[in-house]
Formats: sequence, structure tokens, C-alpha cells
Amino acid sequence: MTFPIIGIIADEIVRTSFTQNADQLGIGINFIPKETTTEKIIELGKNCDFLCVDPTCVPTSSLRSIEKSGTLIYPLISTIESLEKIEKHETSEQTLSILVTRSPHAQISTWPITLITDNLSITPAPAISEEQASEIQLAAIKLVSEIRLIGGVELIVDANDFRKLISINWTNPSSGYAFDLGSTTNYFEQYLRSVLDLPLGDTHNLNSFIVSGNLNTDPKSDDYRPYLHLMARNPKLKFNQSIKKVGIIGNNLDYLLTEIIHAQQYYSGEIEE
Repeated sequence: MTFPIIGIIADEIVRTSFTQNADQLGIGINFIPKETTTEKIIELGKNCDFLCVDPTCVPTSSLRSIEKSGTLIYPLISTIESLEKIEKHETSEQTLSILVTRSPHAQISTWPITLITDNLSITPAPAISEEQASEIQLAAIKLVSEIRLIGGVELIVDANDFRKLISINWTNPSSGYAFDLGSTTNYFEQYLRSVLDLPLGDTHNLNSFIVSGNLNTDPKSDDYRPYLHLMARNPKLKFNQSIKKVGIIGNNLDYLLTEIIHAQQYYSGEIEE
């Protein structure tokens, strides 16, 4: 049996994440820019086992044309339309990220729920009991089962009322970096396993907490100089310049928050030590 080839239509920012995880699995990836014409997508799709699309990058009318050409597309158009019908609410100051993947044979995986603020993300979300977390995850599992999701999705909901859907992310989840740092199986690998109908990976955290934050460049400096201080101060910090984030994992949430906030303030030039 030869390794399959997957066509992916998504934002350029996720190309590296999908490619690296596909390479580790030996899977072929044809990354198709979202600006590609429908006719060209149909042509490129002939060289792929199937296409995975970010529905925000391709109009539904184009997806229908691609599907009519005989190309298999994930997520299914019916899944996309079902999620579009759900009422969206205004952005809240604090939201919860619920990541879910599902395979054609209905294997389902979720990750610990993440709290997202303007500048920070904390996993698992503090102040949510195990019972509440279970209720939220079960509701998400029920939803993706009903709409026959194949692949992955991030549901962003109101932190005070998880029944209020704020937005949906398909291939570039807000909490993706956190699980790249601190989960046994990250979102991008699990997404690939899901669409390939492979057994899904473990999604437990590698440590008690994962904390990450956005980075803003110091106007008087650059993006490189802060490394000298921050990496020496705490070698456990991890940086990702492609998405301008810093993260850390550990057991003491207060300590982790202190380290991330210090890194953000120093990086932006707000503090100098």
C-alpha cells in the first residue's frame, strides 16, 4: 500500500504545520493556495486522494463544482452548511476554545478546554470544574456527530455560556499553538489522522497547564534581541515567530502566568529587565 496524497486548501500560515506533521507520517501534501481558481483546483485534485478545505477560503459554490467533478472533499458540504446555520453571538472578552476531530468511522477526539483572552490562553481553562468541562465536551461531540464532521474544527464559545457560539475555526485554531507545545498529539496531526481514518492519537496534556501569549514587537528594538534576556531567564519558554506567540508548560499556573506576562512585557519594551 502506498502512502496517500492529500490536497489542502487553507491559509498560508498553516502550511508548515500541516507539512511537518504529514512528513512525519509519510503522507504527501499538495498545499493549494486559497486564491487558486476552481478549474485549477479540480485539475490539482486529480492528483490527490481527496481534498481538505478551509471553508472560509473557498466559496460553497466552488466546492459544489469541485465535488461534481468527482473529487472527494472534507469537510462535507452538508457539514459546512449545518454549522453556518448556527446563530453566532458577539465577541466576548473571554472565550473558550473547544477542539474536536472526527473520522469517517466516527472516531472522535477532544482536547482540554482552553480559556482565551485578548493576550493569553490557558489550558485547561481555570475555574471550570471537571463536570462542567465534561458537559461542554459532550455537547461538542454531539454536535459534530450530528453534522457528520470529518476532519477537525474549533468552536469558540462564550466563557460564561458555552451555548453561545462566537466563531468557528477550521484549519487555524486559536488554541492550536498550545497543543503543539503541550499535548501528546497536536491538532494538525490529529486532523490528518481523522481525514485518513487512522486511529486517533492521545490528546492528554504533557503537563498540568499550558499557557501561551501573543507577542508585540518593541518599537525601539526588533524581534530577535529579546531572546538574549528571555531565554536566559527561563530556558523553558518556547517561541513561534510565524504566529508571534510565546508559550510554556508546567504544574504551577501562577508561575506560568508570571513568566508569560513578563516575556510579553519585556518583548514589547514595556519593561527592561
